[in-house]
Amino acid sequence: MISRSEILDSVKAVALQIHEDYADIRPVMVCVLKGANPFFQHLLEALQDLKHGYTTEYLRASSYQGTLTTGTVKIGGGLVYGSLGGKHVILVEDIVDTGTTLSQVMPAIQEKITVKSMEVCSLLVKRLEVPPKVDAKYICFSIPNHFIIGYGLDYNELYRDLRDIWVISQAGIDFDASTLDK
Repeated sequence: MISRSEILDSVKAVALQIHEDYADIRPVMVCVLKGANPFFQHLLEALQDLKHGYTTEYLRASSYQGTLTTGTVKIGGGLVYGSLGGKHVILVEDIVDTGTTLSQVMPAIQEKITVKSMEVCSLLVKRLEVPPKVDAKYICFSIPNHFIIGYGLDYNELYRDLRDIWVISQAGIDFDASTLDK
């Protein structure tokens, strides 16, 4: 669906938007793990190329089982909420579809600490009939309603290691991952 070179070009363009919007501001970049990690790393590199300072934090959140959202978000990881206090925060997400994950993550952060601002930067936003519960300010790609894998996005912990973004096939869904452990 999207090649690695297209991804990297778009990441650089989003980094430039952030650089311009946050001139003289050192935002806290919060990676929503696991899926956003490759995007997060390339985004930070692009900000480094622009000589734009930032600090980093990590938050683990998940709401999918297989190809379906559970509607429940599990929030964990080692986010140090105090490091966000009084700061400009950019949540870096792999994909916004329904917005369920972020609609629960953002209030959870705001319950614990007061931030100056909080924006969302997403690699992908899925075009659905119902608008997402949370809007991303910074978006690399708008995609049709397909279940996608690669570049950090997974199906039951498989396919995160693909360099490009793909639409999963039935063969990919049916693959028996237990054969990999032999």
